[in-house]
Amino acid sequence: MENNIKCLTQACDAVGFDYEFIDLDQNFVRVKMDNGWQYFELNKTPFNTEVAFCVCKDKSHTYQLLKEVVRVPKALDFLDFNVAVKYSKYKHCSSIAAALARIDEELEYPIVVKRNKGALGDNVFLCHDALETETALKEIFNHQSKSYDYLALAQQFVATKAEYRLLCAYGEPVFAYRRGNAAASFNVKYWENGEQAVHVTDEGLLQQLADFVAPIHTEFPMGWVGYDIIVDDKDEMYLIELNASPQFNNYIETNSIDPVIELYKKALQGLNKV
Repeated sequence: MENNIKCLTQACDAVGFDYEFIDLDQNFVRVKMDNGWQYFELNKTPFNTEVAFCVCKDKSHTYQLLKEVVRVPKALDFLDFNVAVKYSKYKHCSSIAAALARIDEELEYPIVVKRNKGALGDNVFLCHDALETETALKEIFNHQSKSYDYLALAQQFVATKAEYRLLCAYGEPVFAYRRGNAAASFNVKYWENGEQAVHVTDEGLLQQLADFVAPIHTEFPMGWVGYDIIVDDKDEMYLIELNASPQFNNYIETNSIDPVIELYKKALQGLNKV
């Protein structure tokens, strides 16, 4: 049984919802609620609509939706220059040279180049010049790579003092943690560098994080989301991305499991009212 399901079932026990395991490994579960069965598989949940799940996964759409709602790093998107002809109408730039020229016009180096629908820090590059940017785009658009994406983002780099994930259930902030502890660095895959997730116990900081994302709840309500937020060297907050299927393994390794159970309790109770 994986941690997400372990937390889910303990939350069900706490709030009084019956559940049944469907698979032998106990990672596919259905929960009996007032409105019928709801299904959970590993870190996938019924708390969000399909559209909300897809928008959270699509960094370009997230940016376009929220850039006027909260502070987000400026981002440009580029469709694979060798995409099939029928999709050519969606290309904003027809070549790497054109993309590099647009980046020069609209962003300042260093920049972050990443695949649009990536996760866990895969194919995320800090680029200091056009040559590094070209290399990053070629890697993202490599059709032989298992990490291929047909859409790449070039994003404003924000010098980072700290990075946090805030977990919310139906608009209610439940807990947050600091993602690694290396300040002023490019903090990709911090868990592979011996760094740990650090539970935020400062209620004032938790409230600041919650206040920062509060406008999103009105613009784009979600039942279950992890907000990735960075604080820059001027103490300004930026939303980096949304995660509709957060995993908690790194957090649970060095922290109590209780906040995650509490998150599931809040979300289950919220879903039961829908």
